[in-house]
Amino acid sequence: MPMPKITGTDVACSVFQAEQFEKTLGRPVIAENCHATKFINGYENWFEKLTGIDGNPLEFQELMKTKNNILSKKVKNGNMFDTNSLRFMYNHLQNRFLNSTKRPTYAYIIIETIYNSKCNYCDMWGTKKGDQPNTEEWKGIIDDIRSVGVISLTFSGGEPFLNRDLFELAGYAKSKGLYTMVVTNMSLFNDDWIEKIAQNFDFFGISIDSTKPEIYQETRGVNWLEHTKQSVHKLMDGLASIKGSTAVCAMVTVSNRNAYEMHDILQMVFDDLNMDCISFNLLDPKGSTTAKDFIPTEDQIRYYRQTILENKKIYPILNSTRYLEQSGNYDYKCNPWKCVHINHEGTLIAPCTFMNEKRFNLRETRLLDVWNQKSTQEIYKHYDACRSCNLGCIAETAWSTYDLDFVIKENFMGMILPMWKRIGERNHSKLKQENGLIRNHFYERKSHSKNESHWK
Repeated sequence: MPMPKITGTDVACSVFQAEQFEKTLGRPVIAENCHATKFINGYENWFEKLTGIDGNPLEFQELMKTKNNILSKKVKNGNMFDTNSLRFMYNHLQNRFLNSTKRPTYAYIIIETIYNSKCNYCDMWGTKKGDQPNTEEWKGIIDDIRSVGVISLTFSGGEPFLNRDLFELAGYAKSKGLYTMVVTNMSLFNDDWIEKIAQNFDFFGISIDSTKPEIYQETRGVNWLEHTKQSVHKLMDGLASIKGSTAVCAMVTVSNRNAYEMHDILQMVFDDLNMDCISFNLLDPKGSTTAKDFIPTEDQIRYYRQTILENKKIYPILNSTRYLEQSGNYDYKCNPWKCVHINHEGTLIAPCTFMNEKRFNLRETRLLDVWNQKSTQEIYKHYDACRSCNLGCIAETAWSTYDLDFVIKENFMGMILPMWKRIGERNHSKLKQENGLIRNHFYERKSHSKNESHWK
């Protein structure tokens, strides 16, 4: 079915109140005839999957207008399955078509700057601990993160689990309806974490850059590869036993040290470790003073790109086809208001960690108040067309702010659904049986691909 196009100025959506659009456009808007409603009607089956409601999505609008309706309460409280998908659609359409304060969809909290390894392509481990918020202060910040419209909250570092309150804070964020994410090196993993991870995190990212201990040592300054693999085995078996819904993802930074390992990394992650998904990011040359020594060559990037694209139909790879095809030269406009960046001291960095034009102490001034200030919005607007980052995570979240075709075809159909499918297979003990078939297909594809020596 061809993708309906959203065009023109008289755009409304069944999720919105019609009077919002009438006020903005200065004239009446008939929701049934507007382009966005036609778009949603064109994806009626997809909408039904998101909401669980049969029939025309305009019925959903009427339900949401009823303040005491149970469904309305679930959506507002963030407790309905897939409510985040609806909130994402709300943010997307409001940010594109309404002249109002932007609603960020993503938030990142650098919960801890202390690191227990010394990655050679990143300087974060050299950052001092600083004056960090206490648990209640962090919870107040999380409340405001939810209030400004954020859907997904990522805890990063440093090593996030060096913060003793992380599980509590993640659980609090999840209770507020936020999709909780974390990226860790897995060095501190304990067996009693499994149920806590299942309860408090929707997405659990684990840094794994190589299948070779010597490469792991060279890039990360320590050799925790075997320890990480053993911990991942325990985590995956534990989540399967309790049928946990947390997505466990391998996070791979592609450098000139591991670019030719792509086949082996895929095999390790999916066949050996039985992880749910994998995500790749090209090394950021601005990450540290020594990062330039790890930048992959053009030939290495081509080999990496070809390998991952070939395997995207087989495995849940959380990178879009567009991202992979543009690797190293992303065509996007940032729209930095899509993300809220908060550092380890509870400071909002506007417009982002990299530009760092202005800082707001969120223990002195609430994020909700800061975000709604016209002067703050102008800082973010000034960088709308910025393209200074070479990071896929920046490019892909940017595309999601202005390309609904990308959101549905690439994000939802190309990444989220395959990930959900694999989690379901993991929890029903189907992976070990299917991995034998996948492994045979994997090695068949590998043997037919160009010899790696050709690229070196």
